[in-house]
Amino acid sequence: MTQNGSLRRTLTAAASVEVTPRDAARIGEFADHLGADTSVYITALPGADLDDLVAAAASIRAAGLAPVPHLPARALEGPGQLDSLLGRMVDQAQVDDVLAIAGSVKKQVGSYSSSIEVLRSGLLEKHGIRRVGVAGHPEGSPDIPPEAAREALMAKNAFAASSALDLRMVTQFALDAAPYVTYERQIREQGNRLPVIAGLPGVTSPATLVKFGIACGIGPSLEVLRKQAGGLVKLATTRLWKPDAIVDEIAAAGERDPEALFAGLHFFPFGGLERTAAWLAAARSEVAAQQA
Repeated sequence: MTQNGSLRRTLTAAASVEVTPRDAARIGEFADHLGADTSVYITALPGADLDDLVAAAASIRAAGLAPVPHLPARALEGPGQLDSLLGRMVDQAQVDDVLAIAGSVKKQVGSYSSSIEVLRSGLLEKHGIRRVGVAGHPEGSPDIPPEAAREALMAKNAFAASSALDLRMVTQFALDAAPYVTYERQIREQGNRLPVIAGLPGVTSPATLVKFGIACGIGPSLEVLRKQAGGLVKLATTRLWKPDAIVDEIAAAGERDPEALFAGLHFFPFGGLERTAAWLAAARSEVAAQQA
């Protein structure tokens, strides 16, 4: 990884990772690599028991890390369940940061249909939640028309301007720096003022990236990956994919544009939690050496 000045240091220092509730039980094995108080997001898998989020958050907090559970609006029965869930998260894991997402469009369980409804419920403030992430999609979303996405982003910005909650955007992953840079500039021109956390794949195989990329609808990045790997057959057997180049290019773009809102990195390990944690530890050590 090459040096790109103070922004790269900021992005690396603020990096977080994402785990499933099952992976959270092993998070203590990687705590030394991740470093104290690193934020660990907990995926709310479609159809999973939301109680698993509470247990996972407790495991992460016990390991000396900061749990950030997903709150999928469409998976909630309504305000009563959200109130209870937040209460247990705070009591058992001292949660003060969450990621509010709409969740799967295929099944709406209760009265919430979007993350802005969760934000406006007042229940986050009631339970002492101080920080909230919301979703961004650098390559668009197959479930959200562009105009609807723009309106939702403006609603969240308006909410942030009048709320005590500290909001940020955490993006879906891409496989090339260009979508992040273009997206950040585009939404900033539309009026976004939320800090942007770039969601990146962790250290994993290109074949795994293809599988998750298809599921998440990141077609343009998949084409980039295919070309870089020299074809789909070679892609299945190529070496591990690492995020070094994207991190450097995002940092360089941010250095060129002082108005850019990039404020951190978020890693989706895709089964490579140990490798991703080791990569992050090495990246942070490199930054520390440069600052010494």
